[in-house]
Amino acid sequence: MEVEVTDELLASFHQNTILLSYNNPAPTEGRYGWLKSGQRLRFRHSITIEQNCGLYGGPYAPFVGGHPSCGLCTMGSFSYSYSPLPDGLIVGRYCSISTGLKFIDSHHPIQSLTTSAFLFRPSNNLFKEYITPSIRAFASSFSTAGEKKYPVIAHDVWIGANCTLGLGISIGSGAIIAANSTVTGDVPPYAIVGGNPAKIIRFRFDFETIAKLIASQWWTHDPKTIFSGETLNPEDALRSIGDASPAFHPWSVTL
Repeated sequence: MEVEVTDELLASFHQNTILLSYNNPAPTEGRYGWLKSGQRLRFRHSITIEQNCGLYGGPYAPFVGGHPSCGLCTMGSFSYSYSPLPDGLIVGRYCSISTGLKFIDSHHPIQSLTTSAFLFRPSNNLFKEYITPSIRAFASSFSTAGEKKYPVIAHDVWIGANCTLGLGISIGSGAIIAANSTVTGDVPPYAIVGGNPAKIIRFRFDFETIAKLIASQWWTHDPKTIFSGETLNPEDALRSIGDASPAFHPWSVTL
């Protein structure tokens, strides 16, 4: 799918506080952050971007063999990323993503005789004169990008600098991923994980509080209400939500 960037799209981004650099100013001469009017954006997935979010990283470059992306992805309100993101990624609300985030989005065959690119790069001059018909047949059906989807990052997730995420995983709401971690499996809600491979270090709150926070879906409520108390601890927030807090209905754009 391909979308042309228009002056109207850039203006709507600015008016609804979809930022492409930190506190970037209004569009000027057809430019807004790292986008410009007339630019054509290619998407492999349909995306929805809510108001008040920041996609600061610009175009996404995968590992060799993966699919490059224009730099826009599905993102919820009050989330931001300093890293370039692929359009297949889904990011919820209130997420904080630091620099250096990468995804394991390029693969070699592991069930064949060799993992070498010999089997799937028949035009590479390293191998060209030795390529057989069977290798050409294998290469025509092998995808270095793999079949798994990019991760789903729920709400209120904090990802530290220089982390790597595998494909096909989900990061639960409230989770924290420590800097320099490699995550290859699902992360439970409100877990703090770190290391390579990442393991659970501890949970942010006790399990009873976590269950209440998940059940409340506080990220769907009007932030002016849920953050209005004298303190911002979970118990006070849950009481605010319990008092019929109004829902939050953000503006969004689907591309």
